[in-house]
Amino acid sequence: MNIKTGALLLLAGGRSRRMGSDKAQLAIAGTTLLNWQRQRLRALDLPIWHSGPDGIVDQWPDFQGPLAGLHSALRQQPNVEFWLLMPVDMPNLPVGRLRQLAVCVADKGVPVAFQGSPLPLAVPATERITETLETWLSQSDGPRSIRALMTTFDGYWLEASLSDDEQLNVNTPEDWQAFLQALKEQPL
Repeated sequence: MNIKTGALLLLAGGRSRRMGSDKAQLAIAGTTLLNWQRQRLRALDLPIWHSGPDGIVDQWPDFQGPLAGLHSALRQQPNVEFWLLMPVDMPNLPVGRLRQLAVCVADKGVPVAFQGSPLPLAVPATERITETLETWLSQSDGPRSIRALMTTFDGYWLEASLSDDEQLNVNTPEDWQAFLQALKEQPL
């Protein structure tokens, strides 16, 4: 597997209950958070997709989480050899951390995540993973967690963990305002 055969999936198809509005559409620097992330992550030099409307549409009803988005991506883009999954609301994650995941998944051929952080995640696009996710998602009590995916497929946890800043999720309006304020205070 070559690191140029992967793609990034920005997870943007959730309910955004705590935020009270669609996080992907939050305003930042004259654009939306989704577009801002796409711009920022172009340095990966991989195709960038997003889950949700106008992107990879979830094939599973009722917002079943990241594994449903992954399964939909696996089915709708069969030529991608591995997927990097990253929540759209993770604005401080450095591009270099995603590159680490890409290199590791290309080398190991199993799901890869950072110790203590199930997302971001790198997953090889295998038929076995696709079929297992389909089975899980079709069962009302099937697993929905990334940890279950990592356990089932002997996933690799990178020993390097993400800092609190790197794994920041903006889940509430207060989180969003704090992020915007910190962004303003960063030196150019």
